[in-house]
Amino acid sequence: MDWWILGKTAKVIQQYHPDLELINAAGLDTLIQMIGSQEVNRRYSIISTMCLGMAAWAIFKNIRIDSSAAVSYYYFSSNYETFREWKDPILPDPEFLRLVLPRIPVIGAMNHKLAQSLKELVPHAQVEYIGHFVDTTKFSPSDSNRDLSLPLVIGWAGDKAKKSKNYDSLFQPIQQYFEHQPEVKIGETSGEYAYDDMPLFYRSIDLLLITSANEGGGAPALEAYACGKPVLSTHVGYIKEAAHTDAYPLILDSDDPNDFIQTIQDWMHRRIELEAIGLRCREEVEKHWGIDQAVNHWLKVLFNR
Repeated sequence: MDWWILGKTAKVIQQYHPDLELINAAGLDTLIQMIGSQEVNRRYSIISTMCLGMAAWAIFKNIRIDSSAAVSYYYFSSNYETFREWKDPILPDPEFLRLVLPRIPVIGAMNHKLAQSLKELVPHAQVEYIGHFVDTTKFSPSDSNRDLSLPLVIGWAGDKAKKSKNYDSLFQPIQQYFEHQPEVKIGETSGEYAYDDMPLFYRSIDLLLITSANEGGGAPALEAYACGKPVLSTHVGYIKEAAHTDAYPLILDSDDPNDFIQTIQDWMHRRIELEAIGLRCREEVEKHWGIDQAVNHWLKVLFNR
């Protein structure tokens, strides 16, 4: 899908790999019908997928998978909806473990815990951490400073229908607590902004809130950091890896609304410090998570380049 964030990631990788052809699920289905899976396998030296779900889909159509990105715990865990990345054990899905993972020799994982989990589940495979990247030109700080006399604006972005995002159990209690406190304004976006307009969303807030139980990555956090915005989050994905050390107190080993409420109360009158942390995170992202630096991990692991 054109709007799929991993589709956009694939298009960026293609710019650094001129021999790379991209195809979506519908296109691959058509190609198999035209020439057969055996000819597809013969035609390409490396066949790679952007997530384990796509790998499974292709494998069941007799397509050889040489490598795959692993961008979440979704496909290989049976407790995905409630698995808290900072404390809970993964309960592997036995069918995925038996039918899919043994047939993928190389896996690139977006965060270190995800990589370690897969190494333990499929010790025969080459599993490597590849991280992620963000367009630091598109996602950049605003030219104008925010008025710190106005309410602290906290934004949440995600799919509230996914139980793992903890929208009902964590985000809403936080929002309800501050509902009648004029010093804090909490809002959300669940698809209101197109991808190209997301920088406008980040620039309109002072703090991004992430409430997920687990994340393969945490792209909104990386995008917010690139826009110079701090992130208050559960300890999931690569969020702490991407953050400046000064932002660590905002990354909680908790999904208790009271801990988040207390953290907001601790920081709501430290706006200048909060803003400075966001800009330090921007510097960190520019150094290590920009396209030119991070795309090389994907090329090396997934395509031997």
